[in-house]
Amino acid sequence: MATPSGSGKNRGPIVDPGLCRCCRSIKKCRLLTAEYLWNGEKEIYSDMFMDCFGLLLSHLDGDSKECCICAACVSRLRDACAFRRQALQSEEVFLSARLETKQGLETKILLEVKQEPPADDNDSMGADDVGMGEPDLEEQDPKSEPSASDPSDADYKPRRNKKPGRRQLLAKMNKLRDKLDHMMSATEAVAPKREKIPRAKKKESLDHDNMMYNNAVTIVQNSYVCPFHNRISNYYCYYCKDQFVNPIELRDHTLSHDPKELFESMMENKKIPKIDITRIDCRLCPDKIDDIDTFKRHITNTHGKIIYPVDNEFLKFRLTSNNLACTECNSVFPYFDMLKKHMIDHFGTYICDMCGACFLEQNSLRTHIKSHNKVEANFPCEVCGKNLKSKYSRYLHVATVHEKKPTVNCYKCEASFLSYAQRNKHLIEVHGDKRTFPCKLCDKVYNRRKTLMEHNRRNHLKVYRHQCDLCDQRFYLPSRLKEHMATHTGERNFRCEFCEKSYPRLQSLQEHIRSHSNDRRYKCDLCNSAFTQNGSLKNHMKSHHQGYDLDTSFS
Repeated sequence: MATPSGSGKNRGPIVDPGLCRCCRSIKKCRLLTAEYLWNGEKEIYSDMFMDCFGLLLSHLDGDSKECCICAACVSRLRDACAFRRQALQSEEVFLSARLETKQGLETKILLEVKQEPPADDNDSMGADDVGMGEPDLEEQDPKSEPSASDPSDADYKPRRNKKPGRRQLLAKMNKLRDKLDHMMSATEAVAPKREKIPRAKKKESLDHDNMMYNNAVTIVQNSYVCPFHNRISNYYCYYCKDQFVNPIELRDHTLSHDPKELFESMMENKKIPKIDITRIDCRLCPDKIDDIDTFKRHITNTHGKIIYPVDNEFLKFRLTSNNLACTECNSVFPYFDMLKKHMIDHFGTYICDMCGACFLEQNSLRTHIKSHNKVEANFPCEVCGKNLKSKYSRYLHVATVHEKKPTVNCYKCEASFLSYAQRNKHLIEVHGDKRTFPCKLCDKVYNRRKTLMEHNRRNHLKVYRHQCDLCDQRFYLPSRLKEHMATHTGERNFRCEFCEKSYPRLQSLQEHIRSHSNDRRYKCDLCNSAFTQNGSLKNHMKSHHQGYDLDTSFS
């Protein structure tokens, strides 16, 4: 199914799944004949095949699922085209250097010709000789050569001047000029066929990031846009990292910082920032402006600031307390992390060569690539032996569990706590926060935002990243995948301590243990019968209370 990756800023359709015509893999692909935007340049992959290899691919007008190319092959095609351009540019530079060398040699010869040869005893020429015409350059000097009739010098051979004469120099110069003219004519015949545009494009590409960076600095420093960081659906001040849940509080707080003193120095590695454009307006005059393009024209024409001809200097958002709308296509999302994930469809320029996943930032792509080469690493606690997934997790475990150090800080004061639950209680009692987080897609309510996000990712976004190698089932947690693998291998690793029964899943074992403890938590509202398992209650309702709507009574 081909889905567009943007509306106003169309970056080309994505086909999932599609057949790659280059490696025959079936995965998320792009169309060979569609136009895409990469690093500020447009590219059509079928044209790139023709330009680079002279290869005309067939049947590109048929089913879109069969006219595709995967991200890995796109990367290799780009490398091939870049290598071709590099070879052409190197050849052009080589010919230019050869011509410059020849021209320099010709100039040197001309300078030598223009210099008068110094007068000496063996070769003297007066001013009158110059006016009378050129002498014979091979003429012998009678003063320096003995007579041939002298018997003592019978074997003597006439000696020529060691320095070349003027006619000899002119002959050499004419010969070099002929060679140079031949090379220049050959180069002029080839040069029009060579692409000089790629060199200009390369320079433009190298400067593109700097132009985006300079635009972002100019816009933020001269407007009221609000840069910010985020983690899940929490917002953080770009300058002091204070945490906010309400975007209105974030905007009011950000006004206390001066962007002209802080923003440029705090842009990490010229990384594209996230900007709230709920309020833009001009800081230099009272004009009210609610559109970035309008602000660019205003700041250039009215205040003489330099704005370069590039777009997408940052990721634009309009932050609201409830539903969030995409600034590109007006799609609405209940949570910021869902909106941010959607923005990849518009601006996802960083592509994983192994799986085709797209990302907004290069750092996110690097982190993702590490997951392909992930090695299971355990960091055991030296006190209790528990395995943690990272050094930081082990540090938090030791600090909170064994050393009882408060590691959870309140973002509204300097208080610290041992757990997030204690901090939430502090926020309610001291700061008057409402720590209830209802799900906007169902009727669930949670007292922690992180728990709500976990519920959202598991039940509504269906973020199942752990797939079984033997079937198509996916799971949210790796532990659930490990339990599922037992259904393929027949292993029953969860054994009851009260009897000899064993189960492939921990949940099945826990339900079984209730039968030993007589924990009859599932009660019938009609006859007060109680059961240890939910499945037993449902069977009871079907057999004893037929016609009763189970969905209205049990979830």
